[in-house]
Amino acid sequence: ALKKFFSKRPNLITARIAQVMSKGGAVVVNFARDVLTGAIKNDPELEVKRAAELRDTITSLGPFFIKLGQALSIRPDILSPRSMVELQKLCDKVPSFDSKIAFETIERELGRPVDEIFSEITPEPVAAASLGQVYKATLRATGDTVAVKVQRPKVLETVSLDLYLARELGLFARNFPNLSDRLDAVALLDEFAFRFYQELDYNLECESGNKMKEQMKVLPDVVIPTNYPEYTSRRVHVAEWIDGEKLSQSTADDVGALVNLGVITYLTQLLDFGFFHADPHPGNMMRTNDGKLAILDFGLMTEVTDDQKYGMIEAIAHLLNRDYTEIGQDFINLDFIPKGTDTEPIVPALTKVFDAALAGGGAKSINFQDL
Repeated sequence: ALKKFFSKRPNLITARIAQVMSKGGAVVVNFARDVLTGAIKNDPELEVKRAAELRDTITSLGPFFIKLGQALSIRPDILSPRSMVELQKLCDKVPSFDSKIAFETIERELGRPVDEIFSEITPEPVAAASLGQVYKATLRATGDTVAVKVQRPKVLETVSLDLYLARELGLFARNFPNLSDRLDAVALLDEFAFRFYQELDYNLECESGNKMKEQMKVLPDVVIPTNYPEYTSRRVHVAEWIDGEKLSQSTADDVGALVNLGVITYLTQLLDFGFFHADPHPGNMMRTNDGKLAILDFGLMTEVTDDQKYGMIEAIAHLLNRDYTEIGQDFINLDFIPKGTDTEPIVPALTKVFDAALAGGGAKSINFQDL
């Protein structure tokens, strides 16, 4: 559908490619030069400078690139802590759009004037992210303090064009077996696009949030905001306001315990319910003022089957017991590797990679090139 639409609009394609090249070209050249000369490896300040330049460029290119940057910001196996800190600013420090447009969107989507719905609302957003920005407000009908998220204008059109161009690039890459044999970029983008379009429908986010709130009642120290379907549409979302601070920035004594609770929370979602929050970047994890763990933003969710759950449990058991020969079969059962593949050649790599991780090195110790 995207190909049919955009193939008739070559001017849009040309303009977008020129925009990406003009804004990103210099950053890529500077970074490549610093890597080749070794300058970035020996100069922490230069590394932070280049990461900040990359963040600013990503921000200027819009939601598709911001989402990619957010995903990169939680990869310690790829980035240093200094670079991760810079890219994590993409989670909630993205430039906002005009509040007049946001309030017009609220009125158009909900069919009522803003001051009829809310007795109070901040004149400017309190946070802005890749797809929308958030206002703090008070519901006139109930007096509840809420977070009002409004989607950016024309985000659907912008994202669709970038997805189309990225997919065309992936199709071109299939002509080079050295690239396509290692990564099926088209299949990856198709899955990414499916999730991205789901995230653009705030009605789905509202349903997912309330479903998660019900399921997480088994963990009393986990807070899931109440969502308000009567005040939600495709482009406007209203949920309970949570007071607190980012877990990643908190200096409270109980942060370590809350991180452990977060691990338990995600394992509970994944292995007990098969329905889990798939966007756990730092902007979505909070320590509440009373010391609980709050999880926000349920636009990106994933479900797993019972077979996948059992497969993951078996893989974890084999990993903990260092039974790496069986992990290869687990990867087949989980559809990570095609059925019929001889997994024996990957056992030495698995042994090297996971032994380092189990020794306490964490994700940063995993050499994915070896794997």
